[in-house]
Amino acid sequence: MIDMNPQPAVSREPGQTDPADPEPGERQPELGWPVGAVSERLAIAAPTLRSWDRRHGVGPSLRTRGNHRRYTELDIRRVLLMSRLTAQGVPAQSAADSVLAMDAASIAERLDGDRGLTGLRAAASAGGDAAGGVESAGVAGRGGAPVGAREGPEQEAIDLVEAIVAAARTLDARTMSLLYRQVMRRREVGRAWVEVFAPALRRVGDLWQEGRLGVQSEHLTSELLQSELRAVVRANRLRVAGLPVVLASADDEQHHLPLLALEAELARHGVASLFLGPRVPSDALVSALRESQPRAVFLWASLARPQDEPFWRDLEVIDWPLEVVIGGPGWPDGVAGPGGPASVTRVVDFDAAVTALVPRSAGSLR
Repeated sequence: MIDMNPQPAVSREPGQTDPADPEPGERQPELGWPVGAVSERLAIAAPTLRSWDRRHGVGPSLRTRGNHRRYTELDIRRVLLMSRLTAQGVPAQSAADSVLAMDAASIAERLDGDRGLTGLRAAASAGGDAAGGVESAGVAGRGGAPVGAREGPEQEAIDLVEAIVAAARTLDARTMSLLYRQVMRRREVGRAWVEVFAPALRRVGDLWQEGRLGVQSEHLTSELLQSELRAVVRANRLRVAGLPVVLASADDEQHHLPLLALEAELARHGVASLFLGPRVPSDALVSALRESQPRAVFLWASLARPQDEPFWRDLEVIDWPLEVVIGGPGWPDGVAGPGGPASVTRVVDFDAAVTALVPRSAGSLR
């Protein structure tokens, strides 16, 4: 048993106060943990803890009157988060940079993956700044696993989203690129998009709208992801064959990252695609269709489209069987398709889009 109060007890007369007792209303001194206690509590070797402190700055922040360094509860949470990230393959320095960029509430939110750590987020916010008054109830159970936190792929995805957001906060392009690559090494592009990339982009966008991140962070997050997705397309270029599938946005649409993710996943399946980018005018898209004669076109819309879609009138010149696959939240329910040989299929998620665009004969290329 670790003695958290090593000073010997002093007997006092009833009503007698100890000079060391805090005055009423005075903040209680924070508990500090020596490295050996943290090592036992989190099941992390003491030399590893000392190395993380010495090399990466993730270590104890509290000093005792005797000038001994001690871990606060917030320090312990930082160590726990760094341990998770490095266990997932994030380089130690990158993990440290991400952890040190987070405030107490962000670390608590990250560790509280299934909202099962009762009071953790409240305790972190009550602590306010650096060390902040987090109660000494154990964060981790035996073996360092957070009590109540989910394990496995779902928790890993939460960890990665938070790490990407932390890298965006500090404009750490190197860490962000490494995280993107790690995600795509461990997941197919479709899973990477649904489980990690899309949630991270939404989170960064929400923080920008709330004024908690600058537009530069949002742009960096998007630009680096575009680079990594295009790298997947280049890596699979020799596998693609046949007539390309055309990928385009609706005419006023600016958001096109879902199309890049779809292009990368199609390339993995050996399916050629022609990505036209955002904001392609309808007449230019029809010209591209007539020139390339694809079997299918995917049309993305996140902005609201009219029930009577004007693009269908432009498609009246199509004289071959063309499957128009539409996706995104901008399409209204019950949208009517064009007449003639073109048909419309609406998909509700990424996997459905891939299924609609990949020929059955290409399924073996996965």
